[in-house]
Amino acid sequence: METKKSLRRRISDLKIRLKLYKRRVRNPEFTKRLSSVLKHYITIFLAIMYVYLILLLLLIRAEQASPDASIQTLGQAIWYSITTFTTVGYGDLYPVTTGGRIISSIFLIIGISLLGFFIGFTMEFVVRMRPVITLTMKSDRPWYIFTAKTGNAMLFAENLKKVRPNAMIIYASTINDDKNFPDLCVSWTPEALLDRRGSLYDAHLMCTKDNDMDNFLDAVGLADFEVPIICFSSFTPSYHPMNINFFSLDDCTARAFWQQYPVKKYDEEIVIIGFDNAGQMMLDRALELNVLFEKQKIKYHVFGDSSEYCRNRKMLGEIVSLNQPSEEMDSVFFHNELWNEDGRLLGSADRIVLCSDSEEENIKILHTIQTFFAIRGNLYIYNSNVRGIATSFGRAENMLTPAYVLHNRLTDMAMCRHEMFRYTVDESIPMWEDLNSLTKDMNYISTDHISMKVHILLKDEAPDKSFDELDPKLLRKAYDIFQNSSEEEKEVFRKIEHTRTMRYYKLHNYSYGDTVDDDKRINLMIRPYEELGENEKQAIDISWMLLNELASHKEAKRGSKK
Repeated sequence: METKKSLRRRISDLKIRLKLYKRRVRNPEFTKRLSSVLKHYITIFLAIMYVYLILLLLLIRAEQASPDASIQTLGQAIWYSITTFTTVGYGDLYPVTTGGRIISSIFLIIGISLLGFFIGFTMEFVVRMRPVITLTMKSDRPWYIFTAKTGNAMLFAENLKKVRPNAMIIYASTINDDKNFPDLCVSWTPEALLDRRGSLYDAHLMCTKDNDMDNFLDAVGLADFEVPIICFSSFTPSYHPMNINFFSLDDCTARAFWQQYPVKKYDEEIVIIGFDNAGQMMLDRALELNVLFEKQKIKYHVFGDSSEYCRNRKMLGEIVSLNQPSEEMDSVFFHNELWNEDGRLLGSADRIVLCSDSEEENIKILHTIQTFFAIRGNLYIYNSNVRGIATSFGRAENMLTPAYVLHNRLTDMAMCRHEMFRYTVDESIPMWEDLNSLTKDMNYISTDHISMKVHILLKDEAPDKSFDELDPKLLRKAYDIFQNSSEEEKEVFRKIEHTRTMRYYKLHNYSYGDTVDDDKRINLMIRPYEELGENEKQAIDISWMLLNELASHKEAKRGSKK
């Protein structure tokens, strides 16, 4: 019981650290800057009024020298200046003295210019003050500061507002040319915006430029503000500040695909056409997630340049049979020939996944398949909006949602799994904030596999949904089946989970060691299941216990909303 309390306290402390610098007292710096802007414009206005008053007084003084003058008082002088500035010229008042006419000439010359200046000054004042006033009035709302106004940024912002309608969307260092654009664009940098906000509570930075490396450099440069940062980048360093979360559209798409369209047969045959970034990620996540049967022999056929992929994954041959069919393990066939040379394979495949990085190329291949080949399996096409012809997946508008981009629940459950593992196996294992990116990713994959575990336990009753979409009652039902299983059945479940974990480690070139050292890529769990100690076998159950933990997490969230 004490361990459970310590675990909850530990996770709570970590989540609090992710909300760094929660301050409810507003920083006076924002008000100070607002006051500075106002003082600047007020100073200019007073200077203009001072010159204007001097000219009026000189005009009155010059005109009072003549008894025939019609401009004798300050009010008459003001009225005359207004009719002159606006070029109306009623003629009811006019100068009669030489000095008055000279001053009047000055009014005539500068009138139009001065009027244009006042109009321009007013418009500039309104334009410059609007963001300041808007940000001041809405400083208590959640801020999402984007480093660039890109297509992906706007898609995510649109989806975000459906979940958090009071969110303040701000595009930094951006000029807005569209008057109907609903969100705020400002010329200030993200640093200046955070400084203006004062309190960093519920402030978020979104690094959303089109270049991955630019986003990475921005995220690292802004990490000192210690607000949550989402970095749109496929490049993830081994170690990075805890407040930075990296988001890769290809990675997220691959993980979601195998959860939403899971493997249903132990010997399914899958064809992957297109082996760029998206295709490689699709195969990686397939090998890491598609472990559902005790003796499965799934066949993956890959069409595309696989040379670099194989060079980097030195232990790939230890987890699958390469280019040879096997009755004991999954197989991966890397085809050097063109995808449309083997019509028999296309016709027999259970599914064909078109996942070239180019939408145009995917549509072209789809058209060729439908025109020339008879197929019996399901067709899936990446990042395309075709309907009815094939099942589309990975569309940016469907993936750039708070659930996928912010992955709050994914992180919560991954942290939970790691902390449970530490307490069960070895407390000397580094804490979550000290883990490298690969070990965190392994915990994320374990969380994603929850949906596969539901399929393993509930079989045909299981819905084709990601872990985050599963109903708590369904999760409880699956967990009860695991808990009430015989010891022989639990051994099968543990072997499946151990195999899945080994696949992840070996895909990233880990090997066995008598301790855990992620920098050296060694882990004490990387050995055959039969060689594991009883304590280590029991630790495997942690991944199955996540079914119950996720159900509790969802129920707690629902209760907090009521």
